[in-house]
Amino acid sequence: MFFNTRQLNQQLKNEYSLSNQQLIVEPDQLKIDGNLVKLTGYWVEGKQKIQGYYQLQSQNEQKQWSEISTPINLKFNGQIVEISPLTNENQFDYQLYARSQLIVNQIFIKKVKVSSVLRENLLAKLIDWLHQLRIFIIRKLGSLPEPLNGYSQLLLVGYSDIDFEQQVSIINQLGLLYLFSLSGMHVVYLMQFFKTICRWIGMTKEGFNYLCLIGLPIYAFIGGLSASLIRAVCMSWLVIFVGCFNLKISRTSALCVVLLINLIYSPLQLFSIGFQLSYLLTFIIIEGSKLNQLSLGLKLNAYSFPIVLWHTYQWNFLTWILTIAIIPIFEWLIIPAVLVGCLFPPLTGMANQVLDAINGVFNWLATLPFMLTFGKPPLILLVTTIIVLNLIEVSWVTKKAFLILGLFVFYLVIAFSIKFPLFDEVVYFDIGQGDSTLIRTRFNRSISLVDTGGKVSFTNEKWQIRHSKTNGETVVANYLLSKGINHLDNLFLTHQDTDHIGNFPSIAKKIQIERVIIPAGMGKNQNFIRRLKQAGVVAEKVLPVKTSRYQQIGIFKLLHPFKDGTGTNEDSLVLWFELNKFKFIISGDLDQAGEKQVIKKYPNIQADFLKTGHHGSKTSTAPVYVKQLEPSLAIISAGKNNRYGHPNQETLATLEKFKVPFVCTINSGMIKIKMIRNSLKIIYGKNNNQEDKIASN
Repeated sequence: MFFNTRQLNQQLKNEYSLSNQQLIVEPDQLKIDGNLVKLTGYWVEGKQKIQGYYQLQSQNEQKQWSEISTPINLKFNGQIVEISPLTNENQFDYQLYARSQLIVNQIFIKKVKVSSVLRENLLAKLIDWLHQLRIFIIRKLGSLPEPLNGYSQLLLVGYSDIDFEQQVSIINQLGLLYLFSLSGMHVVYLMQFFKTICRWIGMTKEGFNYLCLIGLPIYAFIGGLSASLIRAVCMSWLVIFVGCFNLKISRTSALCVVLLINLIYSPLQLFSIGFQLSYLLTFIIIEGSKLNQLSLGLKLNAYSFPIVLWHTYQWNFLTWILTIAIIPIFEWLIIPAVLVGCLFPPLTGMANQVLDAINGVFNWLATLPFMLTFGKPPLILLVTTIIVLNLIEVSWVTKKAFLILGLFVFYLVIAFSIKFPLFDEVVYFDIGQGDSTLIRTRFNRSISLVDTGGKVSFTNEKWQIRHSKTNGETVVANYLLSKGINHLDNLFLTHQDTDHIGNFPSIAKKIQIERVIIPAGMGKNQNFIRRLKQAGVVAEKVLPVKTSRYQQIGIFKLLHPFKDGTGTNEDSLVLWFELNKFKFIISGDLDQAGEKQVIKKYPNIQADFLKTGHHGSKTSTAPVYVKQLEPSLAIISAGKNNRYGHPNQETLATLEKFKVPFVCTINSGMIKIKMIRNSLKIIYGKNNNQEDKIASN
C-alpha cells in the first residue's frame, strides 16, 4: 500500500512544460537508437527517477552522445507527462514495467545543455565510478567480433545491443533466454570459474569468500541490477556471509529471504516474466539437485510452460528437448567461450567460431515448424497447473496419472475455447496516427485485417533510422497471437500511405498471410513493392481489385475503386460487410468526392458502423455520405496530439448534425465490437478499464 501510494503521489495526470530543469544521468543509462536518445535519470527538481527522450538534430550530435563515458547533468526544457497506460488488450504494459523500476513519469526533452557532474558525497562518487566502469566494459566487449560481443555483453553485463537483438529474439523463440539468462544461472558458473582460478593461484577458501563479499555487489552494479541478477548475487552473498560466522543457511531459505527483500523494494517486479522465472526455476533447481539431467529438464519445462504461455502466448516444442541439453551446452560451451574470448585475446577468434557455430544451430532450429501458438490462457489455468504439478510431487497423493490427464484435458478445453471463439468480433486497434482493423468471424472461420498501421517517418538519412519494434508487432501481431491466431486469411491494404501499410513487413514476420488485397494499380507503386519484398510475401498472393459492380471476397463486398490508380487516397479500397445482421463500412482515406461516387453507384447502401475516412479529416466523411449510411456509431482512428489536428471539427460537426455518436481511439483506446446473438458488446481499452455497452439490432 505504501509503495503504491508513493508512486501515485509522484504520477502526473496532465502534461506540463518544464524549463531550466536538471537531470542527472549515468553514462550506461542512455541508449541511442538512430536519432533518438532514450535515457533513465534522476530529475533533481522533481526528486524522482524519470524516463527521458531526446531527438538528436545531427549526426555530429549523435557521435557526441555516443561517446559520453562519465555522469552528465542535463539542463533542459521540455514536456513531462505520466508514462502512458496500455490502451490495447494484451498489449505489453510498459507503465507497469516502468513502475516496477520505480519510474512513473516521462520527459520529452526539447532543448538541452550537457555538462559534467561534480559529486561531493563519497558514496555517490563510488556509484558514479561503478557506472563508468560498466560503460567502459560494455564498449570494450562491444569491440569484440560478432557474435562474441553480443553474448558477452548480454551474459556478463546484462546489456543487449541493438545489433544483437535479432539473435536474442531467436534464442527467445526457442525458449532458452528465459532458462539461462533471465534465471541468473550464469552467476553460478562465473563464480565456479573464478573459484577455480583463485585455487590455481593459491588463494585460500576464506580469501575467496572475502573477495566474493566485496566483488558480488560490484558485479551486481556492473551487470545492470536486473531482478534475476540481484536474486542470484544476493543469494550467493548471503550464503557466504552467513558462512563467515560458522553458521549455515540453506539455499531455499536464502532464496526466500532475497525474494522478500526484493518484493519490499519493488513489489511490481512480481508481474515480470524475468522475475517469475528467475525465482521459480531457481527453486526447482535447488529442490531438484538430486535429479538427473533428464528429470530436471522435464521439471523445468513443466513449471515454466504456463508462465511462458501467459506472457508470450507461444511455446516451441523444441524447448522440451533444448532445456535438457542447454545446461551442459551453457556450462561447457557458451560460458567458457565467452570468458576465454574476453580474457585471452589470442583465443578470441576460436571462441567466436564456437559461438558462431552455436548461433548457426539456434538459427536453424528456429526455422523448424515446432512453434505452438496457444494464445493467452486464463489465470486459472496457470494457477491450476502449478497446484497440480506440486500435488504430483507429494508422496501421499494417489492417482497422479489422473491428475496429469485432467490437466491435459483442461489445456485442450482452454485451447479450443481460444482457437474457436463463439462470437464474431471487429477490433479497431489504437495504433496511433494510423489505421488497422481486425475482422474475424465465429470459430475463426475467416480472419481478416484491414490495413496495418505504421508510423510516418520524416527521417531521410541512414544515421536517423531507428531499430525499435513497430506497433504492428507490439499491438496488432501481439493481439493476434494472444488470441491463438498465427495467420491471416486476408490482408486488405486500402492504399499505399505509410500510416496504413507501414507495419506490413513487421506483421508478416510474425503472422502468416494467405492473401493480400490491394486497389488496382497500387502493385506498381515502388513503396508497396519495397514493403512486399521486406515482408517476404510472394507476388502471387497479391490480388489487385477494381470494381465494375462490386467484388465479393468472403464476407466482404468491395465497392471501390472503379478504375486503376496508383494507390493514393483517391484510389482507396472501400469494404462493406455484415456480421450477425450488423453492417460495417471501412473506406481508408477516400476523399469526399470518392464517397459521393460510392453512394451514387450504390444508392441503397447502409451501415450501422462507419469507420470515418482519413482519421476524421475534413477531406472525408461527406454529409451526404453520412446521411445515406445512417450509422448508429462512427469510429475514428487517430493519434494523440497528432500534427494534423485529427479528428477535424468539421467532421465532428457533420456527425453531430446527423445525430451520429462517435468514439475515437485517442480517448477510448482499442475499440472492440463483439456480436452476441442479435446484440452486441462494445469494449473500450483505454486505461485498461473496459466500458461495456449492449445494443440490439
